Amino acid sequence: MSLHENFGSGNTDANPDLKPNDMVMTPRHIAKQMIDFYPVMPHERVLDPCRGDGAFYDQYPDWCVKDWCEITEGRDFFDRHPTKHLIIDWIITNPPYSVFPQFLEKCFEISPNVCLLIPVAKLVSSLKRINMVMDYGGIVSMRVIGASKCGFPFGFPAAAIHMKRGYDGNTLIEMWPDEEE
Repeated sequence: MSLHENFGSGNTDANPDLKPNDMVMTPRHIAKQMIDFYPVMPHERVLDPCRGDGAFYDQYPDWCVKDWCEITEGRDFFDRHPTKHLIIDWIITNPPYSVFPQFLEKCFEISPNVCLLIPVAKLVSSLKRINMVMDYGGIVSMRVIGASKCGFPFGFPAAAIHMKRGYDGNTLIEMWPDEEE
């Protein structure tokens, strides 16, 4: 059963219950910078579970195998099953915040590398969520950026956060590198 079963399928006209504030498109240059942070290897599979306008998906490296989901196009990430679909090596995206705990859990279920552009507080706002991350593995890196640079309609700091299954090393925390747009 889909978490979004009440949304139906197709475009936003067919999905009146979609939350407009949950569809904040990441600027393409921010998506590209974030993708470049991660060591995606040739022939690895990368999934954008909420493709939106393609800011991430369209800029994944040419050498990887790309896949996508998008609820407004009838491809619901929550319907994806690891046993029925190919293995996913990386998830790199800006997730929906209204279902973030469920989204994070699903990411952890299907990929050993989960990289999300999110408000920092979204990840650490509950002990249950922190424990979920630690049970999965840990945080490899956190690159902090002002939310307004990402087009987010709030003032909290955001970050590109890389979580890895089974990871028990140190966590790199640094500011997002300044680059020209």
